[in-house]
Amino acid sequence: MDKTFVFSISSQNTSENQDILAGLLAKAKKGEESAFGEIYNLFFKKIYQFIYFRVSHKELAEDLAEEVFLKAFTKLSSVSDNKAFGGWLYQIARNKVIDYYREKKLNVSLEEVENTLEYESNVIDTVNLDNQQKTLLKLIKELTVEQQIVIKLKFFEDLTTPEIAEMLHKSEGSIRVIQHRAIAKLQELISKLNENSYK
Repeated sequence: MDKTFVFSISSQNTSENQDILAGLLAKAKKGEESAFGEIYNLFFKKIYQFIYFRVSHKELAEDLAEEVFLKAFTKLSSVSDNKAFGGWLYQIARNKVIDYYREKKLNVSLEEVENTLEYESNVIDTVNLDNQQKTLLKLIKELTVEQQIVIKLKFFEDLTTPEIAEMLHKSEGSIRVIQHRAIAKLQELISKLNENSYK
């Protein structure tokens, strides 16, 4: 099994649009609603999906996503680092999900909620997955919870390292270390799997 396939599920990264985003944020901070509308269009689908996989209800996810952008619009001036904007937006979304579960007084572990990403059944059609990708999804479950969260945010939800650091309240260096260890562990698990398959 090719070790590089760890990265093959990732789609185009929002970080490629950093210059565009910086310009839009500058305009939105000056009160240009059309600029914020473009930011909304760039991020809504990802924020909606992030919430949906944690609440499993379409209308609720839409409502919570709308609340995320309303709050973001009112607090936009507090964003000092454009590179961390996505992470800041996801942090608001994460807090909205946590608030939802707290308000409903549902007995759910917040750690479980944070790490709920049922890609096997919800995002990726398993019929279309090749064997390497199916294997990867199983192996990810053998990582620590922290490593799973970082890997999923990085390679499934396409967040940048600064965005993940902002969202998880960690330094970028810490995120890189967690990611490095997670990938090393995955490569070790893949190697063991390959050895066993030849026995």
